[in-house]
Amino acid sequence: MNNPLLPVLISVPHGGSVIPEHLAERLLLTDVEVALDGDTWTKDLFDFRGRVQTFITADTARVVIDLNRDPTDRPPANPDGIVKTLTVAGEQVWSRELSDEETNELIESIHAPYHQQLMHASGEEGLHFALDCHTMLDIGPSKSGTAWEQRPLICISNRGSAGGGKESETITAPPEFMQLLKQELEQEFADEAVEGVPLVMVNAPFKGGYITQLHGPRTEIPWVQLELNRRLYLPGEPGALPSAADRKRLGELRDKLLRVMERTAAPVQPEVGEEPAS
Repeated sequence: MNNPLLPVLISVPHGGSVIPEHLAERLLLTDVEVALDGDTWTKDLFDFRGRVQTFITADTARVVIDLNRDPTDRPPANPDGIVKTLTVAGEQVWSRELSDEETNELIESIHAPYHQQLMHASGEEGLHFALDCHTMLDIGPSKSGTAWEQRPLICISNRGSAGGGKESETITAPPEFMQLLKQELEQEFADEAVEGVPLVMVNAPFKGGYITQLHGPRTEIPWVQLELNRRLYLPGEPGALPSAADRKRLGELRDKLLRVMERTAAPVQPEVGEEPAS
C-alpha cells in the first residue's frame, strides 16, 4: 500500500547548481565553489518528492540568484544580496558584475516565479505547515559580525524569540508548534549529539529569511525555516556532487526528518477494523 502524502509544503531554494549559459563565461568559480556557496547537496538531503503534498525547488545556483533575498537587497550595499559579488568565503564571483538590467531579468524569470509557486501552493487544501529548508556552516559569523561562533546542529526559526514567541515582528508559526517541532527534532537526532554543541535552537543563529518573512504572514499555515549544520553530512573535501557514501549519509538524515514530519503533520489513521472518530 502506498504511503499517504504528508500534508507538508517543502521549499528548497538553494540546492541548485545551474549557471545560465549567457553568464557562464563570466563566472570565476569552480563547480565545487558553486556547490559550497549554496546549501550544498540539499536537493538530495531534502528530497521528499512523493512523500509530501508539495515539493518546490530551484535549479539555478544561489550564487546567480538568491531566492531567499528581497529583490531590493542588492550589491554593492550587500555583496551577499539577491545577486552576489562575493561568495560566503569572500571570493569574487564574476569577472564582470551583473548589471541592474541583468539582475532585473533574473528576478523576473526565476525569483518571481518561485515565489508565485510558493504562494499558490501554500493555499492548497489540507496543508499543515511549510518548511523552508537550508543548511548552515558549522562555524559562522556572529550576529555582530565581529567574531565567529559555533552553530547548533539544527536551527528552526519563525522570526521570534528563543521560545518561538513574538518579539518585534510578526511570527510565522505559533510558539507551541515551534516547541513541538524542537522536541521531535531533539528526540530523532539525539544520537547525533556532539558535546559542547547545542542540538536544536530556536531563532538562533537565524531568525528566518525572506521566504518565511514573506509567505508566513500572508498564508494560514505555519512557516518554519529549517537549517541543518553541514557537519552532519559534509566531508572535509567535498566534491561538486555527493559520492555513494555521501548519498547514504544524506539518506539517513532525510529519513530522520521524514519521521519528524510524520509525527508532527500526519493525521491519525484508524487501525484496521477500527471505526474513525466521529
